Amino acid sequence: MRIAFLVYTPKQKQGRRKSSSFDWSTNAGGYMIIDCLQRAGYSVSFCSPETAKEHDVVLVSLTSTFDIYNLISDIGRLASWRKGNRTFKVIAGGFGLQNIYPLRNYVDYGVFGRGENIIVPLVQAIERKKDFLHESVMALEHGVYPVKVAQAEALYPYELDTKPVKYKETEIGCPRKCYFCHYSFSRRNLKIHESSFLGAMGFTVKEVLFDKIFQDSDRKNKIRTALDGFSERLRFAFNKRLSNELIVQTVERASREWLGKSVWVSLYHIGSYPTETDEDREEFKKVLEMCNCTGKKVYIDVHVTPFRPSPLTPSAYLPANLSYDWSKKSNTTILIKENLKVGYMLFIESPFSLLQSLVAERATEKSDDIINTICFSKQLAKLKVVDKVYALSKTFDLTPYTREYHTKEKLSTWYLESYTPQEKVKEMARKLKENLGMPEDEK
Repeated sequence: MRIAFLVYTPKQKQGRRKSSSFDWSTNAGGYMIIDCLQRAGYSVSFCSPETAKEHDVVLVSLTSTFDIYNLISDIGRLASWRKGNRTFKVIAGGFGLQNIYPLRNYVDYGVFGRGENIIVPLVQAIERKKDFLHESVMALEHGVYPVKVAQAEALYPYELDTKPVKYKETEIGCPRKCYFCHYSFSRRNLKIHESSFLGAMGFTVKEVLFDKIFQDSDRKNKIRTALDGFSERLRFAFNKRLSNELIVQTVERASREWLGKSVWVSLYHIGSYPTETDEDREEFKKVLEMCNCTGKKVYIDVHVTPFRPSPLTPSAYLPANLSYDWSKKSNTTILIKENLKVGYMLFIESPFSLLQSLVAERATEKSDDIINTICFSKQLAKLKVVDKVYALSKTFDLTPYTREYHTKEKLSTWYLESYTPQEKVKEMARKLKENLGMPEDEK
C-alpha cells in the first residue's frame, strides 16, 4: 500500500522542504496521522501534486480554509486529479476542512474533526476495496450527506517528531465558548487549563486568557492574549465577557507586577462585527486612555481579524462586512501616553483575504466559478489587493457569502453537526442577534 502526504507549493528553507500545507509543529495534526499509520505498520512518504498518481492513497492536510485555495491552485489543472481520471484515493482532513463543497471534485473522503481513531480503519478499507462507513467520514461517491465532527476521546498519548522539535499534545479545544469561535464549537475541550490554552492546530505558542493572566506563574515573557471586541457591548454579545474595568485593571497591574524591564503584549481583536460602529472602536482607545501605568512601560501590539460567520457557531447566521479595510490600520499608532504605547501590528489582513474565507466557508455547488477565478485568473492576480474584491463583485454576486441568514434557512454547511447540536446552536444564534439589536422575525 503506497501512502503519501501531499506537499503543495513547496519552497526550500534551511535545507528542508517547506510548504503552506505541511510544515513543522503548526501541522501537529498531520504528524499525528502519520504516527497513527506508522504504528499500524504502514509506510508514509510525501508526494507533490504531479507525483500523487504514483501512490494508492494521498492524504491532504488542510490547516486553514486558505489551504483550500493553495491546494486547488496546484491540483486544479492536473488531469490526474480529475474525477474519473484519478487512480489514487484522496483523503482530506484537518481544521481547515469546514466545508466540503469546494473540494468535492478533488477528494474521495472527507474526515471531519479528529482523525486519529479513523485513519487506520479507513486506509484498511481502501486497501481491501471495501466500503467504509463512519459518522465523521464523508465518502464523496455518495454525494454530500450529514456527518458529525469527530471528537477526541483523550489527548494523543505519543510524542510527535515534528522536526526540528518534538510535540506532545497537552490539551484540545478552548475552555471558553465565544460565539464566533469555530475551534471552540468544533473541538470539545479536554484537560482544561485555568489560565491558558495552546490554540488550534498544535501551535506551541501559549495564549493566555485575558482574565487569567496573573494566574500564570511565568510573568517575564511576552503576553499573548485576546479581547476579541473593541467595545464591552460587542464582547458581551459574543459571550466574551471582559469588562472595560477589567482591561484597565489588567494593564495597570501588568505595569506594576510584570518581571523584566518592560511589558510586551500581543493583543488579538476581532473587528467589523455586525452592528459595530466607530463609537465601538473609539471605546477601546478611551478605555486605554484611562490606564495609569505607574511601573514598567507597557507596549501593546493590536492584531485585528475581520469577523467571520464561521460554520458550526452561532455566528454562522450573521452577515460579514467587506467594506471596512483593516489592513489600512497596519503599523499605525492608537495611543501614546506615559508608560503606555498601543499600535496596530504590521500586517493585518485585507477584505480580499476575508472574502476568500467567506467563499470557502459558505461555498455551495454554485461556487466553483468564483473559486476557480480566485485560484487561476491572471487578470485578478495582477490587481492590487485593495481592488480585488471590487473586481470580483463586478462578475459574481457576493451576497450569498456576506449576507445574514435566518436560523430557519439552510446553510451551505447544513450537513455538519458537532458536539453541540445544531438546534442548540440556533438558539444561541437567535440570542446573539437579539443582543446585537438585530432580532429575527418569524419568517
